[in-house]
Amino acid sequence: MDSTPSTQLTIVLIQGSFQLPEVYGKLTKALEAKGYPVIHPLLPSLVDPDKPDFASKSLSTDANAVQSVLRRLIEDESRTVLVLMHSYGGLVGSEAVLEEFNWNKRKDRGLSGGVIHLFFFAAFVLAEGQSVLSAFGESPNNEIRPGGRLRVKNPAQVLYSDLPTEEAEYWTSKIIDQSYAVQTTKLTRAAYRYISSTYVVCENDQGPPPLYQEMWGKNAGSVMLRINSGHSPMLNKTDELVNMIVEAAQGAIKNTH
Repeated sequence: MDSTPSTQLTIVLIQGSFQLPEVYGKLTKALEAKGYPVIHPLLPSLVDPDKPDFASKSLSTDANAVQSVLRRLIEDESRTVLVLMHSYGGLVGSEAVLEEFNWNKRKDRGLSGGVIHLFFFAAFVLAEGQSVLSAFGESPNNEIRPGGRLRVKNPAQVLYSDLPTEEAEYWTSKIIDQSYAVQTTKLTRAAYRYISSTYVVCENDQGPPPLYQEMWGKNAGSVMLRINSGHSPMLNKTDELVNMIVEAAQGAIKNTH
């Protein structure tokens, strides 16, 4: 069995809050054009808000959904995976990636495939035992809605601050509710402790402050990069972000040889 990862690995994209997967369409297409298949699992806390059990969907529910996708890719298909995380997705990914998914650990056991690298951009990073609420309190950017739901206030400013007005309005019109329970879930694992990572600080972010992002990336022991962007570089700095992702992927693969 060949234990070196192929130069083209699979990317699992874990998205942020309040948005449809469509927001990441441009990024996905650009990565696929470079030869990287992208899998974008749906997060239960952002799907079917009219179902009676919507308010029970927590960060753990989201992490379990991602984990089952990773398990299939790694254990059934022996794929080498980079986990790409934006905003809230940083918490989901860190919780979803088990230590047994680590590419090097699997190689030591004579198995192929595994998670080779974590890539965070404008992503929340917390330690085990913390929840969003315990770490940050209630965000002034969030509107708490009836039925155990949450939505971002003024998304054009918070999420799309550096997009042209028309584009910011388009994406604002697509904003959706999320289950409030994601805020109260305590994390049980921190994948960055056992898998190498890159963190991209979005220098003009109007959501999570760049100073916080700097601290989160350093706490995770990540390679630190910066991008001159608001919260959504996948929309307005797509090529620059893609180049950073590809470089991190190639670097991670080189480190296995």
